[in-house]
Amino acid sequence: MDLTERITRIVHQQGRGLVASDALGNVHLLDKDLKLLASSGATSSAQAPAGAPIFAMTLTDRWIITRDKLGTISRWDAETLHLLDRLDAAAPCDRALLMDGEEPSPTMVRGIGVWNGKVYLSNGYFQLLVLDLETFAVERVQPWDPKFARLEWFCTDAPEVQAVADRSGRVYIGSLGELDFPVVSQVDSSNIHRLLYDRRHHRFWATLDGGTGDDRGIRNGVATVGLDGQVLERSLFARNDVEAMAFSPDFSKAYVGGFDGELLIFDNTAPELRVEKRVTGFSHQIFDCAVDDDGAVHVLTQDGEIATFDPEGNYLNRLGYQRQCAWDIRPVPGHDGRFAVATDDGAALVDVVEPCAGHPALHLAAHDASGSGFTRRILPTEDGWFGIAWPREVFRVTGDTRAWTVELPDIVHTLAVSPDGTRLLAACNTGGIELDARTGQETGRIDDLPASAWVSGYLADGRRLLGTRNGLLRAYDAEGAVTWKLDLGGYPKRLDVVGDDRIRVTGSGGVKEYLADAEKMDRQFVELFDNTVETATLIDGTLCAVSYGMQLGAFDYATGELVGFVEDLPDFTKSIASFHDSTGAPVIVAGGRGGFLRLYRLDRANPEQVLRPLRELWLPRTRASGSFDVRAAADGADFR
Repeated sequence: MDLTERITRIVHQQGRGLVASDALGNVHLLDKDLKLLASSGATSSAQAPAGAPIFAMTLTDRWIITRDKLGTISRWDAETLHLLDRLDAAAPCDRALLMDGEEPSPTMVRGIGVWNGKVYLSNGYFQLLVLDLETFAVERVQPWDPKFARLEWFCTDAPEVQAVADRSGRVYIGSLGELDFPVVSQVDSSNIHRLLYDRRHHRFWATLDGGTGDDRGIRNGVATVGLDGQVLERSLFARNDVEAMAFSPDFSKAYVGGFDGELLIFDNTAPELRVEKRVTGFSHQIFDCAVDDDGAVHVLTQDGEIATFDPEGNYLNRLGYQRQCAWDIRPVPGHDGRFAVATDDGAALVDVVEPCAGHPALHLAAHDASGSGFTRRILPTEDGWFGIAWPREVFRVTGDTRAWTVELPDIVHTLAVSPDGTRLLAACNTGGIELDARTGQETGRIDDLPASAWVSGYLADGRRLLGTRNGLLRAYDAEGAVTWKLDLGGYPKRLDVVGDDRIRVTGSGGVKEYLADAEKMDRQFVELFDNTVETATLIDGTLCAVSYGMQLGAFDYATGELVGFVEDLPDFTKSIASFHDSTGAPVIVAGGRGGFLRLYRLDRANPEQVLRPLRELWLPRTRASGSFDVRAAADGADFR
């Protein structure tokens, strides 16, 4: 029996194994060798109609308690995995605190606290919800202070006090029983995904996403925090979000990982923070981790793969999950109705087919899984494509041949091609690296950036654009001089130059547009997005964008008014494109985790359903073959 859906959380259950949740709202039990022992069943009845991902899960002796992305709360029998209780996301709330017509806000909060027979968590409206553990009845609903704080983690292991972390970098220390937290410590500027009590040194460890002060948007990692809220020490090793943390059974080691795709092993025998080893080579970004009774470390990556290591970081085993994702969708030049798709196993070509007018479909015309691996971005050409392969490769395919491959010094995020097609600009953690498009040879480097380069592009006059994780956008001339710069007000994920001088940036703060050399933003589209906007497309005066929150929004391009919004996408949404069908009607393609490509009819004349789902194509999944590609560096050394 194999797992068929992407795993979203793992928690160790003493004496039994790993409890895992998935993207369709199911729960599963795996043994220490990652063999599936039991499952709640495909598409659990806890979710309707087809399930929503579970991101928050905690265990007691008798129960598994979960909260899915929609805010639905469920309780399961820990022995049988049978569903016992389910609270609809819209029901457990204080409606006097809501706006007229307000619905739950889907979001990926991860924390559930259990203390003195009560369950504490955030409901679908970011109100604090208290349940009785034995009856699962609602005992209390109240706003948190500050209002609308997204509570991310509950820590109940410390003696005498409990602690709560939120998604604005705050740690609250006090009493869950009395809901009194006299100590509020600003530990970070962004999400604290894990807050754990260190029994060896009587302190908390907190993961950091944003960085503070001069390090904000540049470096982050972990911090130790005293029970009085004082930040004791920081270890800043990451350029991206830190998502996962666990201790060894004797608290002599701490295991920390995140979106840089590295597992750091800290020596915790002394109070000072010291990295003992880095483990790299993971198939994707690290999303969660758990340590079992024997000290083995199970690491979950965002693609659904689980890899197991011994306490010293030596590879033991992996799940071998059949994964897929539509990371990027781009029209193929010279081939009307054909799109290139960057996938978890290489690339695919899909064609629009429409034998019956008004009923378009996507057809998988080709699927190249011959060696590119996880292709993060794709730039199609008439005879092939340029791509980025996780984590550091830039490559070119012509016909059926890999023309060249270049490994860059650090993680590559995005890629752009110059207007004349002769140059490529890769945005990576070490800066911007320019390559000859024909040979892949490096022709230039921009490394004077204040932070990692996350987006790149070219203006019509050939100037190079680089945007950093801390939100600084700069234009460089041929000699490398900065000719224009501005603050984006948040981190970018993608950048496209539209026409000669319009720059469209997606990321934190929605979709933003700028005119080259202007001093301020020209347009912004952000309403109702609860998380980072991945990418956008413009068709017939409507801008459509998808977010990391599994949302698709449609905006009037001229006014910025939101005209359509859906939150029913099956998993993380990473790509978007658009085309006209044979009747001239606009169609949106949204793709993402699991390999789905969903078509929506865009109909502005129907305000009740501007975005109407038509059908889906699911790309084939492949099981990773060969040995797990793991490298380890001792004594804090770095392979980068």
